Amino acid sequence: MNSTSHSARGAAIAQLVVSIVSILSSIAGLFGVLVLLLLAPTIDSYTFSEIDQMRGILWILLLLVLLPIPSLGLSIRYLKGDKPSYVSPRLLLFASLFLLFVPLLILLGRWLSQTPVSGWLLPLVNILLVGIPLVWYVQLGSRRLRPMTTKRQWGLSVFSVYITLPMIIFVEVIIVGIGIVFAGLWLLQQPEFAPLLQQLTGGSFLDSLSIELPSIDWLPLVQRPEVIGFAVAGISLVVPLIEEALKPAAMWVLFKRLLSPVEGFIAGLVCGASFGLIESLFSLGSMMGDDWAFTAVGRIGTGLLHTLTAGLNGWAIASAWQDGKHLRVAVTYFLTVLIHGVWNLFALFMGLSQLGSEFPLPVNPVLASSSVWVLAAMFILMLAALFLFNRKLRWQAPPPLPPEIPAFIE
Repeated sequence: MNSTSHSARGAAIAQLVVSIVSILSSIAGLFGVLVLLLLAPTIDSYTFSEIDQMRGILWILLLLVLLPIPSLGLSIRYLKGDKPSYVSPRLLLFASLFLLFVPLLILLGRWLSQTPVSGWLLPLVNILLVGIPLVWYVQLGSRRLRPMTTKRQWGLSVFSVYITLPMIIFVEVIIVGIGIVFAGLWLLQQPEFAPLLQQLTGGSFLDSLSIELPSIDWLPLVQRPEVIGFAVAGISLVVPLIEEALKPAAMWVLFKRLLSPVEGFIAGLVCGASFGLIESLFSLGSMMGDDWAFTAVGRIGTGLLHTLTAGLNGWAIASAWQDGKHLRVAVTYFLTVLIHGVWNLFALFMGLSQLGSEFPLPVNPVLASSSVWVLAAMFILMLAALFLFNRKLRWQAPPPLPPEIPAFIE
């Protein structure tokens, strides 16, 4: 057995293990949420909205139970020596047909979000509304390129959902925790916190009866330019830096140096779409009414963002494995972080514009009012970039694999 086949077998074993652990952990989570739902009517502290959110989480966990099953089966077949299978080119046609139903799903979801049955049916609409465009993005980006085996695609997807996504959340939580510590130190230096600081330094905190927590007007603090700048930097810079660096992580672990640049691009598309699927489902899970429709449309664009940027980074990484030109990786990473950051920035402006006078912040009204058009223009440009980069790779890459010749003809 040569080194390449040995590495491929090791990747298949890793894929098998990840799939098994993913199924078992999802079943455990599904059982836990189901128990909470059965006990919820007997617990007065649960509100109707919280119960609806648990029903939505139940649907997501059911999806997470089913998602690794193809990866598990394909990895077992590979280890048994079966021939690899490939995604049918017709999947793009089917995805395009289903894409026509997305506007109807938005109307249906908006209606369901205002009805008592939303907790059971709306999560299913969320899965279809988020999943259909993501499948279409991946198929459009990989159209007529040298195909990647279905085993690899499912392995990348499962790894991205069950390992990459928790890893990104863990890193972001650590960064947020560090930010909270520095924010707390900054707040203690503000005049509004002087009475509380005097109580703590004067020793009165030892006597619980003598503590009188001062009333603090938080709005002026939140409106401070340094606070807004800190929040904007976190959303439009720190988050893109983390996510664009880690989204293609499955390539490094499962199939390192086994991918061509074309396969690296497809692998990145799969990783980005898988990440965007679960992130969008949890984002939509707590939305109702007009907020749901507003967020649903936005998540379609965010899904394209995650798919495209991860695809570009996947292509750059695989290309560097082939020719050793690592500068391409740095330039592509910088470009994807810039795209992601600009998207997050104007998405933040759009969200603030929806708040109106309920939560006034010193945001430029021109930026707030134009944010919708900027995001729409970015969506069109990203879609064009996905199409054009696919054409570029088709010109550079070898043609797709020919159909297998039956044995009796040989």
